[in-house]
Amino acid sequence: MSSQPGKGISSLRDIRVLDLTRNLAGPYCTMILGDMGADVIKIEHPLRGDDTRDWAPPTWNGESTTFLSANRNKRSLALDINLPEGIEIVRSLAKKADILVESFRPGSLDKRGLGYKDLKKENEGLIYCSISAYGNAGPLRDSPGYDPILQASSGILDMTGEPDQDPVRLPLSVMDLGAGMWAVIGLLSALRERQSTGHGSLVETSLFETAAWWLNYHMVGFLGTGNTPTRQGTGTPFIAPYEVFPAADEGVLVCAGNDSLFRSFMELLEMPELGEHEHFLTNPLRVKNRLELRKRIIEKFQSRPAAEWVKLMQTRAIPCSRIHTVADFTQNEQMQSLGLLTNYPHPLIPDLRLVDMPMSQDQNRAAHQYSPPLLGEHTDTILFELGYSEEDVAALDDKGVISRNSMIKD
Repeated sequence: MSSQPGKGISSLRDIRVLDLTRNLAGPYCTMILGDMGADVIKIEHPLRGDDTRDWAPPTWNGESTTFLSANRNKRSLALDINLPEGIEIVRSLAKKADILVESFRPGSLDKRGLGYKDLKKENEGLIYCSISAYGNAGPLRDSPGYDPILQASSGILDMTGEPDQDPVRLPLSVMDLGAGMWAVIGLLSALRERQSTGHGSLVETSLFETAAWWLNYHMVGFLGTGNTPTRQGTGTPFIAPYEVFPAADEGVLVCAGNDSLFRSFMELLEMPELGEHEHFLTNPLRVKNRLELRKRIIEKFQSRPAAEWVKLMQTRAIPCSRIHTVADFTQNEQMQSLGLLTNYPHPLIPDLRLVDMPMSQDQNRAAHQYSPPLLGEHTDTILFELGYSEEDVAALDDKGVISRNSMIKD
């Protein structure tokens, strides 16, 4: 199912995106747009580039794997937007852009004349997307924020981990990735609206709003009961059995999410009477009597190794899994069958492989336009497209307005 170089989804092939983002949320947004065929021009600081270029280890042939993971299908223009000449270049690009995505602190680009109201005057059809930490209003509007900060302040960290131990941070940047995805959803909606009206619009999202969305059913549960969610380890507060159980050698996650699956699980454990027991007859009863049920399951579960239990449960279609590593998942046959690891040859990493889009369209995944760019790899080409001469570009380079990657000549 994996797409081939030069092929892939191309639904946004006529769309130009000006990318003024850094770190993860914004770059993931613009990478998705590039994966859909858009021409994404990534603006980076001429000396240090995107912050994630220095987020290492790990590295792959000296390149930050964090940067590599979020920046394929983009062209890099190394440009100092704190200088008047740099600001003018951004304005010129914005006049021809369909979408601009930025992740600066609220008001920062307005001071440079690069805010939505300023650029809209010169491009009525521009769709302007702002991704921030806390949104466009409220007492936290101007506060800095990273994914772990939102995990701590939203309650996610408080409800993650074992009940009798300290809170645990999710090792995934769920607020960053979620905000990037919501930005894409908003941009696609705005593009559809522009088809009807001819006018652009302002799309806004934040890590804070994304945290609220991830907590959706937990917050509704609190509002309905007044009970604050607590740490459940590998379990969940409203389904049982739905957690890791220790087998003879290692743990197995079992998800008996309904009464039928529970009865099947009890039959497999040779305890069919528990499927009709008055304490376990329905899920609310099983949740109420979770500790008693867990004790009974563990007594039986520890009689066999994990692999045997998994094989037996799979024959009964009971959802389960051993606890695998990322290395295991990378080698998973399902990963290979779906073509989720795709080659993106890179100037410094000929064997670079990246995780493809988690959806396909007519059996195609991401467009194959560019590998993650070197800093300033496309500076010359982009400025030439704007009408700058070789002499103009050299002068900008001498002034420190831009930087040009000497390894790659466009």
